[in-house]
Amino acid sequence: MGSMAESAPPLIRFLREPQSSVRFQRSDWEDLLRSARRGQLLARVARVAAMAGLTGKLPDKVNPHFQSALQIAQSHARSVAWETRQLRDALAGVEIPFVLLKGAAYIAANLEAGHGRLMSDIDIMVQRSALEPAEKSLIEHGWFPTKLDAYDQRYYRTWMHELPPLQHLERGTSLDVHHTILPPTASLKPDMEKLWQASLPAAGDPLVRVFAPVDMILHSAVHLFHDGDMRHGLRDLVDIDALIKQFSGTVGFWETFVQRAIEMDLTRPCHYALKYCRLWLATPIPDRVTAAVRQSGAPAAFAGGIMDRLLPASLGAVLEPDPGPRARLADFLMYVRSHYLRMPMHLLIPHLLRKRFARDER
Repeated sequence: MGSMAESAPPLIRFLREPQSSVRFQRSDWEDLLRSARRGQLLARVARVAAMAGLTGKLPDKVNPHFQSALQIAQSHARSVAWETRQLRDALAGVEIPFVLLKGAAYIAANLEAGHGRLMSDIDIMVQRSALEPAEKSLIEHGWFPTKLDAYDQRYYRTWMHELPPLQHLERGTSLDVHHTILPPTASLKPDMEKLWQASLPAAGDPLVRVFAPVDMILHSAVHLFHDGDMRHGLRDLVDIDALIKQFSGTVGFWETFVQRAIEMDLTRPCHYALKYCRLWLATPIPDRVTAAVRQSGAPAAFAGGIMDRLLPASLGAVLEPDPGPRARLADFLMYVRSHYLRMPMHLLIPHLLRKRFARDER
């Protein structure tokens, strides 16, 4: 999917220009509902429709789907608020502040990106020096590791930017505890102290924090284009689009954004984020900004050409009724790329072989 013209899938056409949906046929709505549900975007689409004044113009059979999706999203938001309070109680006793990440941050900060956002787990970040007491306190309050294999424990604790995933024994909620936004072995080295210093209290609580607006977008870009799990890639791109639209009206925003991306050594993931937000979602980004980020963040021509083939196939998998071999290959190669970015080759090859054989044994 190189260009986003009238031939684009209905979901993309709607996200680019919600008013275009007044011309949708029944088959377009069926396609949109199916793709949005698969991509965990149905509640977000419902929110966009309401904000665009389309609620009374929708086909009668579409409204129930939207209303149901919004109710589920509201339930997720309530759960996030509850779990955030439990986390605060667990970490307040040891006086450890934490930063909410991704969807939990959007919801806690009442950002537009949080409206209609679905979540499967909560991500937080604590300072590296607080990781051990934070883990101990969380275990005391019912969160226990789910990865008990000795290799997985070593993998997370030695090479990754987070603890092994935790799950609460009673509530079953999942929690990822980060200490940085990229693995220590990654080539990119953002200054975490600067991110912490710029973070803001959520709802006035100094222990519960969120990243500053620019840093929130930077982290979203890093998560999408370095994580390797593209199943929710389109949803994450929609997050970035919503964040940009909400924050970019601030005077001096774009100049601060470019400067911060360079300062944090994150122009490469920012280049991809800006490029695909404009290409797929028509996000209003000034040409001078994309040019400035591209100057220091664009890959070499060969690598860029490969990504231009992989990303559309991988991001667009949720738009296909039955993703074919091309999408599956793109997903696999993006997974390998993500590990290559986070691990040196002498660690990468044994790790991938081990994970492959472990999967075969199951």
